[in-house]
Amino acid sequence: MKLIKKISDVSFFRLFEGEVYYTTDGSKPFWMSLHSEEKLLVPDKVCLTQFFPLGDTILFARWKEPYTYELNLKTGVERVVRDEAVQAVSEQYINYRNTEKKTNSYVNRTSGTCYVLPYILWEFLPDGGIAEDDTEIFRVDQDGNILWSFPFEDLGEDNIYTPGEVDRIVKILRIVNDLLWFSTQFGRLVALDVATGKVVYQLSGNPADQDKVEYTQVAGLGDCFYRESDRSIVCISYLGFQVIDATTGDLAESRVFLEEDPDGIGRFDYIYAPNLQGDYFTFLAEMKTDKYGIGRVGIFDLKARKLLWTEEIIPFEERKATRNHLVTSQPLYISGDKLYIKDVKDTLHIFQRE
Repeated sequence: MKLIKKISDVSFFRLFEGEVYYTTDGSKPFWMSLHSEEKLLVPDKVCLTQFFPLGDTILFARWKEPYTYELNLKTGVERVVRDEAVQAVSEQYINYRNTEKKTNSYVNRTSGTCYVLPYILWEFLPDGGIAEDDTEIFRVDQDGNILWSFPFEDLGEDNIYTPGEVDRIVKILRIVNDLLWFSTQFGRLVALDVATGKVVYQLSGNPADQDKVEYTQVAGLGDCFYRESDRSIVCISYLGFQVIDATTGDLAESRVFLEEDPDGIGRFDYIYAPNLQGDYFTFLAEMKTDKYGIGRVGIFDLKARKLLWTEEIIPFEERKATRNHLVTSQPLYISGDKLYIKDVKDTLHIFQRE
């Protein structure tokens, strides 16, 4: 990999269909500009709280404004398209938020039909979707009626590390074969029947669950991701990775880095921010002897079970002199033949495969 560009003062970046889009700080407080990798798209204006490229247009919302704007990338014409602020865009729906009414509108991108709910949906279904609050996860229909709910307290407590606390969802992964999969902060992986909300599978790598017959014991799960190609859930920790069949709940593969690739990824003492992308995952890495923060990144091939590439993109001398380093909230992204990562000093590093 070759470093081809560094962009300073990047507030936020996002990848869409192989292209990178990013914002930079503006000339006034709460102002910023929106760029593609090649050109300026939205000049120095009021802060953009959300932006979503959609073909030849970009939908965006501005700070403290209750509107959604559309920018035509070909003509440069900007216009208000909705009196609600855009919040999210999926393959099926565009979600708009009405802050005054505290409602969310979901517009079908194909049919244009819309329904309004007081909930944020994390997974969509033909008649509504899946939402959650501080105490439970639940299914709602298009009229906002709750069809079933699953309280988090039913997951059980962790009497070793966090006694007395209630488990929480970290990530809702996907609905597969009518199974709703999610991972939790106590190191559990759970599948609910999407029709009834009843538990179908429960896996755990938490030692607190070793004597709980309702949990299938696996190694530590770490960060969990859904992989569409084989309908599996890939769980990556600093020790290794596991693959669970999302249709059956069976453990399909379990590997330890020190055994599979001792001279590659196995030589790192710490692995942070794993980010699954197809048959590869990117990560941030650190040795016990490293100082002044994280400076190294890498790419691991899950099929070949070996490290493909690693580099210290922020050297020790720079970390020591400037206190610049990488942070776990900013993982390494792959798009085509390029890599993107942002450091704590808001510099976006772009690499390209040689």
